[in-house]
Amino acid sequence: MMVQPKRRRRRLSIAIPSSLVSEIPHLREKTGIIGHIGRAAAIFRVDDIYIYRDRPDESRLIGLILSYMETPQYLRRLMFGMMAELRYVGILPPLRTPHHPLRKRAEELEEGEIREGLILSSVRDSYLVDVGVDKPIRVRGKPPSQRGRATVRIIKSGSNPEGIFIDREEVETYWGFRIHQYRGGIGRLALEGGFDLAIATSKYGVPYPIVEGQLRESWRRSRRILIAFGSPRRGLKELLRGEGLTLEEAFHYTINTIPNQGCETIRTEEAVYATLALLNLLEAE
Repeated sequence: MMVQPKRRRRRLSIAIPSSLVSEIPHLREKTGIIGHIGRAAAIFRVDDIYIYRDRPDESRLIGLILSYMETPQYLRRLMFGMMAELRYVGILPPLRTPHHPLRKRAEELEEGEIREGLILSSVRDSYLVDVGVDKPIRVRGKPPSQRGRATVRIIKSGSNPEGIFIDREEVETYWGFRIHQYRGGIGRLALEGGFDLAIATSKYGVPYPIVEGQLRESWRRSRRILIAFGSPRRGLKELLRGEGLTLEEAFHYTINTIPNQGCETIRTEEAVYATLALLNLLEAE
C-alpha cells in the first residue's frame, strides 16, 4: 500500500509559459509534453501550477489537459465529456496520488476516508454527490459551489454511507495541484503574486552547488515559494526584458540546476524534472 505523502509545509508553485507546446505541431505530442509537466508536479508535491502569458498563447490547451489529468478518473467523463482537445489523453501517465483512489463499492467506504466528488443534485438539507462508488452518497454541509467538484470526508460507513464537505486545504496528505491562468507575464507574477521566495531557472544563473546553503536558509524561512521556467524559444532573461525587468529585479535567486549541460538546449519539461528533483532535497521531512 502506498505511504500517504504529507502536504508540504510550504506552498510550492511552479510557473510555466503559455507557449510551452507552441512549437510542437501535433496534438498527440503536445498532450504528452503537458503530461510530463503534470506528472512532475505530482511527484514533487507541487501545490499550484501558474500558466503565465507568452506568445504563441496555448494556455487554454495546457490548462485543460492539466485539469483533466488532475481530476480523479471516476469524475473525468462527467466533468469533461467529449472534447476534441482531449483526443489523446489516453497517453497521459496516471498520477496515482492520494486523491486518485481506485473505484470501489459504497459499502467499502470507511469512516474518515476523504474523496473528491461531483455534486449532482440537492435533496433538502443535503446533496447527492458522486465520489467514485457505485451510487451517489448523501453529503451535508456547505459545498464550494452548487454544482461542481468538492472534497468530501466520509462520516458514516455501511450500505448507505454519508459524508460532509470539507475545505481541500484541511487535507493533511498531498491532494494534487491547482491550475491558475495568469493574465500577465512572468515578471509581474513573481513580483505581485505574494511569494516570499521567487526562484528563476536559467542557464545563465548561479550553479546550484554554489548557492545551495544560502538558498536552503531562504527556503526554510519561506511560506510561499515560486519556481519559474522559461519558454521553448526564450529564457526568463529575455521574457523579462519585454516587461522592462531584469532577473535581479523580479527574483530572489536565479539558479542553474543543470550546470555543464551536455545538450545545447534543455526543454522546459526536462528543466522542471531536474529542478524539482534537486530542490526537493531542501525540504527533507
